[in-house]
Amino acid sequence: MNLVEASEGEVKIRVPEFDDSQGPKEKGDGVFYNPSMEKSRDIFISFLKSWAQKDLSLLDGMAASGIRGIRALKETPISKVTMNDISEEAVNLIRKNVEKNSVQANITHESVEKHIIKNRYDYDYIDIDPFGTPVPYYPLAARCVSHQGVVGVSATDTAVLSGTYPKTCLRKYSSKPANNWCRHENGLRILIAYCAREAARHDRWIRPLLSYFEGHHFRTYLQIGEGKRKADDCLKKLKHIRFDERGWRTKNLKVEDCSGPFWTGQLFSEKVLQNMEKIGKLDEDLLEQWKSECSFDPLFYDTNKISSTLKVAPPPIDEIMEILEEKGFKTSRTHFSPTGLKTDAPYRELEELFIELSE
Repeated sequence: MNLVEASEGEVKIRVPEFDDSQGPKEKGDGVFYNPSMEKSRDIFISFLKSWAQKDLSLLDGMAASGIRGIRALKETPISKVTMNDISEEAVNLIRKNVEKNSVQANITHESVEKHIIKNRYDYDYIDIDPFGTPVPYYPLAARCVSHQGVVGVSATDTAVLSGTYPKTCLRKYSSKPANNWCRHENGLRILIAYCAREAARHDRWIRPLLSYFEGHHFRTYLQIGEGKRKADDCLKKLKHIRFDERGWRTKNLKVEDCSGPFWTGQLFSEKVLQNMEKIGKLDEDLLEQWKSECSFDPLFYDTNKISSTLKVAPPPIDEIMEILEEKGFKTSRTHFSPTGLKTDAPYRELEELFIELSE
């Protein structure tokens, strides 16, 4: 294994030679390190700073090179970190990288499932960052994280969740996807719906603190706790949706004509976003975007889609937003799409505005 030095945040580690191009990577047989996930790990650090305390314990269940756990030790208040991996090669590399960065960590060598079962309720934060789907690993993490602890979940099977492979999505996540202009928000909400159902099986509730789509993966940080009534309340937020040319409907539907179920609750905690903003060191534009859209109901309109339906040229989004706000409606862009628009204005209002601006 040829090793090279990689730098992220305050950490320098040794990793296998890697392709530094952007986008998803193919997992090899050795230790996996994906440089294009650096932004995701920056967000992870910012989130931990906004939420964690020194005496909390963290598990990086599939630690690979150890970059995530070492950054947590170097850059956040957390001092109790366990880095686990099923690969002996990875564990040996983690030990070297821990020593290189002069930090102390518990390093274990076993499957993440076995480790979580053996250490039930010992961790306040469990990170599940697999290659592909988190489905084989998340249920145990949701069941075994401490009360009101957090499970960080990544999913890189975005094509499955976003509707390209509907049969696979139904098998893995028990939801029918919708491959339309909202595909990435749909995919994230299917992932969270799955997480809510799996937690509820053990009388546990979830609360998304930070959830987003970025590049080639979905990521959600879920606070999880004990409570049958709260678990039932979470399940009430799972709904089917019917999409058509004019948008979507959630009422008076036949399930067979719908997509979902989707999580229809919030994707963000406003308090967490405010704390992340105070901490700084994260893209201000990204935080502002999340803060802007976090108070809106699910889903968004796509300006190109509306223009195509009406057979008119798409007006500038900023102009649309300005006019709608002058009329008393709320508006926001969305990180799910550069042509996406969240608003409480009815579709008829948008339709009339697009026609008016095209004349």
